Amino acid sequence: MGSIDIPKQYTVKDQYIGQIARPVRIIVIGAGISGIAFAYKAKELEQVEYVIYEKNADVGGTWLESRYPGCSCDIPAHSYSYPWVGNPTWSKFYAGAEEIWKFYRDRAEEYGVYEHAKFNHLVVGAEWNEGCGKWTVKVEDLETGKVSEDSADVVINCCGALNKWRWPDIPGLHSFKGTLVHTARYPQDLDLKEKRVAVIGAGSSAIQVVPTIQPIVKYLISFTRSPTWIAPQFAGQMASDGRATTYTEEEKQKFLEDPEHLRKYRQEIDHLINARFPNFYKNSPAQKAAREIVEKQMRERLAKMDPALREKLIPDFEVGCRRVTPGEGYLEALQEDNVEVVTTKIREINPEGLVTVDGKVHAVDVIIAATGYDTSYIPPFPLIGRHGVDLRERWSKTGAEAYFTCAVPDMPNYFMVVGPNTPISNGSLMPSIEAQIEFALSFVRKIQCEGVKSVVVSREATTEFNDHKDAVMELLTFSGNCNSWYEYKCGTSNGRIIGPWPGSVNHFLESVKEPRLQDFEFTYSTPNRFEYLGSGLSLREHKKEPLGWYIKA
Repeated sequence: MGSIDIPKQYTVKDQYIGQIARPVRIIVIGAGISGIAFAYKAKELEQVEYVIYEKNADVGGTWLESRYPGCSCDIPAHSYSYPWVGNPTWSKFYAGAEEIWKFYRDRAEEYGVYEHAKFNHLVVGAEWNEGCGKWTVKVEDLETGKVSEDSADVVINCCGALNKWRWPDIPGLHSFKGTLVHTARYPQDLDLKEKRVAVIGAGSSAIQVVPTIQPIVKYLISFTRSPTWIAPQFAGQMASDGRATTYTEEEKQKFLEDPEHLRKYRQEIDHLINARFPNFYKNSPAQKAAREIVEKQMRERLAKMDPALREKLIPDFEVGCRRVTPGEGYLEALQEDNVEVVTTKIREINPEGLVTVDGKVHAVDVIIAATGYDTSYIPPFPLIGRHGVDLRERWSKTGAEAYFTCAVPDMPNYFMVVGPNTPISNGSLMPSIEAQIEFALSFVRKIQCEGVKSVVVSREATTEFNDHKDAVMELLTFSGNCNSWYEYKCGTSNGRIIGPWPGSVNHFLESVKEPRLQDFEFTYSTPNRFEYLGSGLSLREHKKEPLGWYIKA
């Protein structure tokens, strides 16, 4: 008879299932709306330490940075609040930038963001260490210039899509001798009275700036490279006075005293916004009806304009190919006597003003660049994951390619909130932000309680998801024949869609509600992956809770 090697005795840990086996440290990048939401969700966690690095001097992200004339949210304010907390004191149906920022600053104070955040700190690099299963993150103190290192088990990127504003790529831009400003860094003391002003762009920022400054400037030139569908207000049927709709003291008191009334009111607004999604299917009855309504309204509002110019301002692509933008007063402002609309491409900028390709010089005192952000999602710093893969280099070549907007191959324990293909144009973003944070935290809990060292989405799953996403996009107006920041190749009309989600908001919420664990690769810090099952008791027994809870009838 031969002999066999007896395996080492397996030792059962004296613990209950669900017991936190290790503390977890998280680095959060960004203290905008997503970062603030993370702080709220983190209050539910035990043994989780986190720090939020924020490049600005305060919370709020885009709403801290953007203070251009007329800046407000085109989504109703009661829809632009977190799902778990309403604001009974919104002053307007469509709130302005400063009021929105103050609301989220108050939430940041309530949720403890200021105790965890380091402001004026810019993340300049991150690298995964396979051996210890941690991220090493380099951070620059913008006040001192000093670069330090921090480490964490998990990194959650809450920077979003609108965090890196950009100047237009026009030769000679900074040779201009007048005042040059960007809407994302608009100086509050800039006096435009009796000035000749050029506004570059026709997106949401320009659409708000133009009608606001038109009455006070001497002369305004609107440089419009591409037409935009100017639509009715979102959920406008509930705004009795359009964009000027304000809430009475009686209405605000009712919201304050009757939370159920406020909840139902908010649900009604979100229903109306979400019900628009069928409009985004190409050649659908809803799309055709939406186009007829919007085009008819635009033609009526542009009735005083030269017919040839009017045709240049009315798109020939589907409603929704570019972001649909409500613009109360915008089309009317373009027809005022002190306004000129220029659709000719800008060739260069010289000390006096702007020169179009036809050689005409447009001399101005002020140039306002309403030219938006770098929406490529490419990290602005080296983000080096498993196998030395630098996500910045990869996405610079391929375009942003994520898994369900939240995860990326070769980037263990790295999650994104408002990453590529988030529902940024599908309805209110707020419920999607909550869903993405919960998606990330579901894996944090596994790291804490199930002996997981690292978790990363597979390349195969990510590729198949993006193949499906691309195919669905061909059915939607997002992939129509227009130039849009939704696409990877900015300035083209046939780039891969990395902006919106390939479906409705409700479709997204259902998609990420229960993470598909089969699409992820796990490594463990324990010798047996089932060690977390412990000695056979549950958390309920540990807490001495009722043990017949499962009886339903």
